[in-house]
Amino acid sequence: MSRPSPSTTSASGGTGGRGTPSGAEPVGHGVILLLLLLVLLPSLGASAAPTPPPGPPRDDCVLRIASGADVSGGARERALQAVWNGVGGRPRACFVAISSVADEQRSAMISAAQSKAGHYDVYNLDIQWIPEFAEGGYLRPIDTSEHGGTNDFLSQIWSAGAWDGVQYAVPFNTDVGLLYHLGDLREPEDWRDMTGLAKARRAGPGSTVLGLTGQFASYEGLTVNALEAIWANGGDVVDANGRVVIAQKEGVEAVGRLIETVRAGVISGETLGSTETESLTAFRKRHALFLRHWPYAHEVLSGESKSGGVAFRAAPLPWQGVLGGQYLAVSRHTVRRDAAQQLVAALTGGEAARLLYHCGGFAPARVSALYAQPESGCGGSSPAATPPEPATEPAAWPGSTPSPAAEPESEGVRPDTLLRALTQARARPPSPYYSQFSRVFRTEVHELLGCWSLGRKGCEDARTFTAGLAPKLRKALAGG
Repeated sequence: MSRPSPSTTSASGGTGGRGTPSGAEPVGHGVILLLLLLVLLPSLGASAAPTPPPGPPRDDCVLRIASGADVSGGARERALQAVWNGVGGRPRACFVAISSVADEQRSAMISAAQSKAGHYDVYNLDIQWIPEFAEGGYLRPIDTSEHGGTNDFLSQIWSAGAWDGVQYAVPFNTDVGLLYHLGDLREPEDWRDMTGLAKARRAGPGSTVLGLTGQFASYEGLTVNALEAIWANGGDVVDANGRVVIAQKEGVEAVGRLIETVRAGVISGETLGSTETESLTAFRKRHALFLRHWPYAHEVLSGESKSGGVAFRAAPLPWQGVLGGQYLAVSRHTVRRDAAQQLVAALTGGEAARLLYHCGGFAPARVSALYAQPESGCGGSSPAATPPEPATEPAAWPGSTPSPAAEPESEGVRPDTLLRALTQARARPPSPYYSQFSRVFRTEVHELLGCWSLGRKGCEDARTFTAGLAPKLRKALAGG
């Protein structure tokens, strides 16, 4: 079955025509205008010319990896040195930090790929970008012979690097949401249990504490949180065959339960502007009972709890979580094909995964890295607790923002907890048009939740909302 190709749109718009004046201008004005045009035309012509792609970089890097900003506390560079640059006879490789804002990363990488200049040999892609880059013809298939066995990867983590049956990318690091709760609360069994616990605690006299806080602002974080909430309540948005099914009975009921959670105040209007930073801050200040967040929050909270901070516990989400992470892919236009394939294999191998996890705080894509220390050691680096800046699309941690550095005594998530969370995680709907899908989905969901949180009249019920949303999502996934 053929798929529509992602369209390339120009950022520039057309200029409208101007009518010819009906009367003749005085000669003096005409002369002045002619002189002005003679002066300005060269500069106007220069500014109208298209901006050429960037020239070859001037540095000592032979292999260049396009990526976001390093948020690993130096562990990413340590891994590169340990498994590649420190090995004799290999061409020097460098991470090229494009931006900490994921939308800017994606745009810059696509521009570079479309220019066919070959300035980047490897792309470090967010998991949801892989279909877009693969369908656009920007990637070379992975030479799996360089990777040996892949049994060390969880199946859903490895398969997320494939598109149309071809492996285009290899997991570099991964991520998944966890549910944090105050230490005097028990771990909830499911969504209904969580809302019940929150309602009971919030029913106390004068209680202003939030029930559940998370990433509910209108950006990629809301797409992730809303997908998880719908999955938690037995519904789906897009099924395994790529069909939009949110308007089916299970989807309608799941959206209805999400609306009820908002009406009950468990998810309040105050949280609808929250990104990773605001939600973590609310929980740190004991203003929320439950927090949906990423594993790096554990390091921040555990460090603070030993010096009087909030007492908390963390567990896998008691429902399916969204799988996050970054993948390495070989550029279609690299002139160093073999070396680029070998570099990807080295950086996604066991030692690199151990360094990224134990020294940088990244959830590893390889299961074995959870239980084995890196052979080369961390060299004094400590797990990072500073995710990238807010973006409309996720960066190293989906949609995350900088948070205070973890205390020296901070602790990461227990390996068994992380493994349980990763095992039940699920990828976002794979599509070359995921960005359009996410934009439509989160915009509509945010408007719905905002209406119900304010108690307005005329808010759409679940059936009306899903019936209207489904065709918009189908259009987005078709590239419209």
